[in-house]
Amino acid sequence: MTDPQNPPQNPSQDPNPWASPGQDVQWQNPAGAYPAYPATGQYQVSHVGQASFAMTPLAPALPQELAPARPPTITAAMWIWIAGAVLSVAVVPVMLLSNTDYFLNHDGSVISAEDRKAGEFGVQAMALMFGFAMLVASAPYVAFAIVLRNGQNWARILLTILGVLGFLTMIAILLIALAAQVWQPAAAISIVVIGLIVAAVVLQFLPASNKFVR
Repeated sequence: MTDPQNPPQNPSQDPNPWASPGQDVQWQNPAGAYPAYPATGQYQVSHVGQASFAMTPLAPALPQELAPARPPTITAAMWIWIAGAVLSVAVVPVMLLSNTDYFLNHDGSVISAEDRKAGEFGVQAMALMFGFAMLVASAPYVAFAIVLRNGQNWARILLTILGVLGFLTMIAILLIALAAQVWQPAAAISIVVIGLIVAAVVLQFLPASNKFVR
């Protein structure tokens, strides 16, 4: 025990300023005088009145209990869903803007410069509205694709349902685009989106994906 008749001059020199009341603090200083604290001294702390408890080691986790690693098929399906959603936003605006001249001159009449400018503005406004509507419609695809990345089965089911709806929508837009005067840009985007939808659905139901999704 520390000598009660010779306490440290400064509390910061106390060998164990953090000692709790339940500890027995001892300072052995065979080579120097207290409180010089030479390097050869020994500081011993013995705990009094505290029981020791033996902790049973935890059993190691079995390999089958660990979460499986995300397969590349799920990662690819997620990015394909997102890419398809982004492209689907542009398909209707591209179809409208690429046929502006047809909308303004489809009857063969000659219009003034002011009327043409107003007509172009109307087509652009319509393309913007359809683009915004497609953006809202594509948001669930992106949200559920991110959830699918974590292996949630309900997200995969919802994406499959949305994929069927998106597939039918793109088929309808493709037929409309083929009937337009300038059909190539919108038709190309529609075909690409249809292919992405099919690829994403297939990838998320491959055997590697089935092992990961829960």
